[in-house]
Amino acid sequence: MSDTNAPSTSNAGSPLTPVKKNPCGKFIGSRQKQMIINLYKSKIAEQPSIKVKEMVKLLSKNTGIGQKTIQTTIADYKNSKPIQSPSKQKIRLTFKEKVDDFERNAIRKKVNDFLFRRQVPTLDKILISVNSDPTLNTYKRTNLYHLLRELNFTYSKRGRNSAFIERDDIVLWRTKFIQDIRKYRQEGRTIYYLDETWANIGDCMEKNWVDNIVESRRDAFLSDLSTGAPNPTGKGKRLIIVHIGSEEGFVNGGLLVFESKKGSADYHDEMNGDSFFDWIKGVISLLKDNRVIVMDNAPYHSVRAERCPTITWKKTDIKIWLEQKGEVYEKPLNKVGLMNIVNRIKPQFNKYVIDEYVKSKNMVVLRLPPYHCELNPIELAWSSVKRYIKMNNSTFKLPDVKKLVIEGINQCGPEKWKNFVSHVINEKKRFWDIDFIVEEVMESLGNCVMTITGDTSYSDSDY
Repeated sequence: MSDTNAPSTSNAGSPLTPVKKNPCGKFIGSRQKQMIINLYKSKIAEQPSIKVKEMVKLLSKNTGIGQKTIQTTIADYKNSKPIQSPSKQKIRLTFKEKVDDFERNAIRKKVNDFLFRRQVPTLDKILISVNSDPTLNTYKRTNLYHLLRELNFTYSKRGRNSAFIERDDIVLWRTKFIQDIRKYRQEGRTIYYLDETWANIGDCMEKNWVDNIVESRRDAFLSDLSTGAPNPTGKGKRLIIVHIGSEEGFVNGGLLVFESKKGSADYHDEMNGDSFFDWIKGVISLLKDNRVIVMDNAPYHSVRAERCPTITWKKTDIKIWLEQKGEVYEKPLNKVGLMNIVNRIKPQFNKYVIDEYVKSKNMVVLRLPPYHCELNPIELAWSSVKRYIKMNNSTFKLPDVKKLVIEGINQCGPEKWKNFVSHVINEKKRFWDIDFIVEEVMESLGNCVMTITGDTSYSDSDY
């Protein structure tokens, strides 16, 4: 007995039945690629004089696979590339990876704004402030909490009162940075600032009018600057740019520009310790003697001159390391005891390759606290350069964008750089003030969670 509910197959294979098309964007596997190649061989044998364009259209019509995919598969076959299925694994960024450095600084500024108003910065208040700002992303409460922790804020709870304040070690780091740079300025030493950035070949100005007087969403740029786009998505070619400058402008001969190869979402992935060290060695000879170099703590800036033991090391290896350093201790000693000795002597061995090299050239490296790019004037210079690229990019070709990079750097002269440095000096004063305000606010809750000593009567010229 036939099943009357079974689907009809009377039209199967009928020329009236259209070929099912492969959905746009859907991967094709190695079997489908082999089918395309077999059909290609068959058609070539039947019609040796057929043109490639006609062949692609014919195979696309017969298989339902897009012409571009057909063309690419045939080209790979002709170039003797192996047949393989594409990787279907998509790289999904976490919410933290989607937040660029500028946004992180803007969020920290939101927290500090509460303190400047002598208000306790609670998580709920920060969440409302951030999510009500149309220039920032919208966050869930838990995500914002974890992001604040990553930004080195600590959650301080005192009875019914609680607040987000920066960790003591970050406050002390920033305090020392401000004190050091103040001292170097008073000594009359030239301070150089270095950093890396990127430029997409597709960068261009949006087709809408903007008021240049309006405050930037990062609140860190002068009236004639724009912040540019967030970190690149990885689509399209882009250039990685490395440079160094001072109040006198960018250093002539210090520019390094190269094409991104990895396609990573984070341009920092393009650099490594060796390439950065090679660049800095060439730049050092262009700088004045007895000067100061300010840089952030990117991994390739912070390659250790020597590895120091950690608790994950084997006990035997820790003992060998201590013996090499000439340490004498009472035996036997457990691993915790050995690490206590390591931590005591580690500061004299825990040095960076870059710092030691620069020191040998009679210069000093001054490192920015984490996520404090607004204390680096070159960030403002990058914004000026990127704005120039966006305003003049019309071809979207890599050589032309590279030319615009050079032109943008050349138009960013000493006058602009002096404004950038002056702006950063005000930011440093603001940070210095906020640390004392934190004391006042937290003391009002009944507990002082940190103590900072020193002269608080700094003027702008002191920085």
